[in-house]
Amino acid sequence: METNPIPQAEPKSNRNLIIGVVVAIILCCCCVVTGVGGWYGYQAYVAAQQAVEDFQNFEIPEIPTDVPFDPTNPESNPQLDFSGEMPSGGLADDETRLTAWFSVQIIAAISGCTAPTVEGTTITVLEQPDANGNWVEEWNVNCGDGTSQPFKINYTNESGYITPNVEIP
Repeated sequence: METNPIPQAEPKSNRNLIIGVVVAIILCCCCVVTGVGGWYGYQAYVAAQQAVEDFQNFEIPEIPTDVPFDPTNPESNPQLDFSGEMPSGGLADDETRLTAWFSVQIIAAISGCTAPTVEGTTITVLEQPDANGNWVEEWNVNCGDGTSQPFKINYTNESGYITPNVEIP
């Protein structure tokens, strides 16, 4: 007699269900990562677009054209002092004060003070250094012709390097 074996029922496996859930979770994570990356990419695009627009709208400041230099008459040209002497006082060290003095002389020449001299030039601190190390001084420059002219200098601290900026009157 022939016997047919009775098939035994295999235990039910959830393997396909588990694989499907894992794949769904991975796809969801990929969608979230793509969405977040797209959002940050869009923000970078908007910022770059704004920077380009700001650059295109940048207005170049007007440069004074009434500089009192006459190349045909050397006697009328300003007499600038580049000897290394500088006014004393203020809060800046010697190197920064020398840079400020050169800058003040150039601005003074543009402003009609044709022969700025160290003698008689005084420095007054208008604002003491703030928390960032920035301060303001006023230099009353002797123009060499019996007159004097005040100039405001803003000192800015940029990573430990002090930069003097002379305001044009």
